Amino acid sequence: MKIQQLHVGAGTTLGPLSIFPVWTAGAGGLGISTGTHADVAVTELAGGPQVARLTVTNNGPRPALLLEGELLEGGQQHRTCARDVLLGPGETRDIDTYCVEAGRWEGTPSHRRQARRAPLNVWAELATGPADPRGADRQGRIWNRVSRFDAARGRSVTSSLLEHMDRFTAEPREANRFEASDAPAPVEGQRGVVIGLGHQPLLLEVFGTHTLFRRHYRQLVESALLDLELLPPHVMASGPMPGQRARDFAAAIQALEFGPFDGGLPAVEVRNHGALRSRNVTRNAGHVAAAGIAVALPRREPELAHLTGWNTKHPLMEIA
Repeated sequence: MKIQQLHVGAGTTLGPLSIFPVWTAGAGGLGISTGTHADVAVTELAGGPQVARLTVTNNGPRPALLLEGELLEGGQQHRTCARDVLLGPGETRDIDTYCVEAGRWEGTPSHRRQARRAPLNVWAELATGPADPRGADRQGRIWNRVSRFDAARGRSVTSSLLEHMDRFTAEPREANRFEASDAPAPVEGQRGVVIGLGHQPLLLEVFGTHTLFRRHYRQLVESALLDLELLPPHVMASGPMPGQRARDFAAAIQALEFGPFDGGLPAVEVRNHGALRSRNVTRNAGHVAAAGIAVALPRREPELAHLTGWNTKHPLMEIA
């Protein structure tokens, strides 16, 4: 199984941030809800809260997709999803999470979802594969990445990623160089983006349908804008990323082979959600690390509902 043919359009720049639209072929019409349109409840575990686990329930009539790096706010502490999760209607499951608020362990059992995304600096840590020697202390490294914002923007009492995001969006326009409204609106049929920081591509994110992409595009841009606060002046002053680099990066991701949907890696479970089935996919090759979720519908070939590919050689991927 591979991603469908990718087509990269002309980019737009917001300072050192470059945004290139991506189109891809595919049947579309997956019947999945996501973002704020998905009716998903999130709570601490019934048997007692754990940092690395939360319980999610799909209360909607359609399968619901939660994304890797999506923020789950409140509860004992703010968390982020460790990987993509697809839930069938009425399905309840315990999922893996990471904490993005090191200084709090108190609160209510329930969380709220606004479908916000972790900034790329934090989300990038999830791109390290299970065989990566850094994976054993990934939680500590995520806290280190959140603390970058403490150093750059002033301390949060609980080292809360969400507090930094809320402060950023509440600041007057003149305090921020750019806003999400400065980014280009989604183009008809667009299913993804290539994001560059400085002169290098950082990630490509693509969805199985235009609607799924639109449900998350604004939140992706908002999270990336906060990352600009961490960049040194010489990077902020850099020009746009060349379009050829975006196309080359897309070609590297398009070349990845994720194996068969059924009978793939035994550690990856195929889940049934009524007529729809799903399985997580991952692949590392050279300087690219990709992860997402594939789905299969009756009388259709399996396809990717969501995929994120990272340039593991980008400076943002390294802890300072």
